[in-house]
Amino acid sequence: MNLNHQLVQKQTQKLVMTQDLRQSIELLPLSTLELADRISAELVENPMLEEEPGSERSKSPELYSVDDLKRKEKNDFLKNSDQGWQDSFSLDKPQYRGTDASDRNQKYIESSPNAQSLSDHLLWQLRISSLKGKEMEIAEILISMLDDRGFISQTQAELAAEIGVSAKTIKKVLEQIHQLDPLGIGAGSIQETLYIQAKILKPEDKNLHDLIQNYLKDLEKLDYKGISKKMGLPVESIEAMAAEIKKLEPFPATLYTPQKPDYIVPDVIIREIEGEFSILLNDEWLPKLKINKEYKGMLKKGAGAKDSDKEYISAKLNSAEWLIRSVNQRRQTLYRVVSAIIELQTEFFRKGVRFLKPLTLKDIAERLDLHESTVSRITSNKYVQTSWGILELKWFFSSGLKSKSSEGGMESSKTIHDIIRNLVKEEDPENPLSDQDIVEKIESKGIEIARRTVAKYRKILKILPSNQRKKVKSLEAR
Repeated sequence: MNLNHQLVQKQTQKLVMTQDLRQSIELLPLSTLELADRISAELVENPMLEEEPGSERSKSPELYSVDDLKRKEKNDFLKNSDQGWQDSFSLDKPQYRGTDASDRNQKYIESSPNAQSLSDHLLWQLRISSLKGKEMEIAEILISMLDDRGFISQTQAELAAEIGVSAKTIKKVLEQIHQLDPLGIGAGSIQETLYIQAKILKPEDKNLHDLIQNYLKDLEKLDYKGISKKMGLPVESIEAMAAEIKKLEPFPATLYTPQKPDYIVPDVIIREIEGEFSILLNDEWLPKLKINKEYKGMLKKGAGAKDSDKEYISAKLNSAEWLIRSVNQRRQTLYRVVSAIIELQTEFFRKGVRFLKPLTLKDIAERLDLHESTVSRITSNKYVQTSWGILELKWFFSSGLKSKSSEGGMESSKTIHDIIRNLVKEEDPENPLSDQDIVEKIESKGIEIARRTVAKYRKILKILPSNQRKKVKSLEAR
């Protein structure tokens, strides 16, 4: 066997991605806001690039709240039959938001022209409390350590060591803070703040205290029968106490530190005018770009310029030309893809979600002679405003199920989601539909579906199983 090293020439073909192509691809998945940031950064860094006179860059785009667009419900397991205690009131999940009462208080605070911060509100109460001198200083330090939920994560021993005082002093000051408005502020966890609130508001209800202190995990699972056996109380009593817990505030600070909504700008606006759909790319407020003629002229003349200067100007010119070309190409690609979606989903745009058809990236790619990855990138991070609301562009792509009543013999999974949501919404609270009941009702519409598929879609929609929905409804009725 010959093990000697040899140099051998070999001719092969392979696809090489140029720098311009790579950069063009990078622009495709950017939203309009992200593209605006990219253009602004390039305008600062590249002297060859400038805005055209009369650019409408100063015109602000119309903003929409993401929470409003997606119609997200409050994460309250007892208020929303589509969510469970475990999803929304878990000790391990910090996303929980308040109840109806706290929501009203929060809106009131937000709308107040002189809304007081949480720390100012607490310090004002402390000044008229029994704390004086060193204890008041410790209280101010502890208040400064509150997180956005109103908790202090360190233990009393850790706080004592960090501040340099006794654990007894820390305990005394914390107990005073816990009694301030909002009640339970400064606790270390959801369980502790609920326990503190229950002790203050229901001092005589020892069973309620015991339930919060020892069986909250079981309560997350809505295991009323299990709790009933462990506590030796009727199931009705457990349900009544669960209804009382619903009135408590698991995150006291949310009343004074409301979560700021995220906003988006729809990248595309679709309107139907006299039976025809018009497509408006919502980028008129972006700066219009052009090449700086003075620098470009210097490059052409070349007189008196150093080689390094010429190289720098040439590189910036190429970068500026690429950006202008890529922005235009992105615009054209987005327009073509949206046009194709409208052609394939015309019934949806005219009649609503129930008429959405199954659609894949491959369908659009083949129709426009584009690569699937290009369609995937151009539809990422984009929103489209329609007469049915503002939707993600990716939302129009969905798998399908066999249907006898649908044109083409397929029904979109998004349509099935809508059917399941409406069936649960209209069900009898005393006799909620099981997954098998939902299967039978959907099949009566000529759509073939398996029970496990219904269970899968129900979880995607965050709808509880029938037995838990019944428990939640009974608590809401109290």
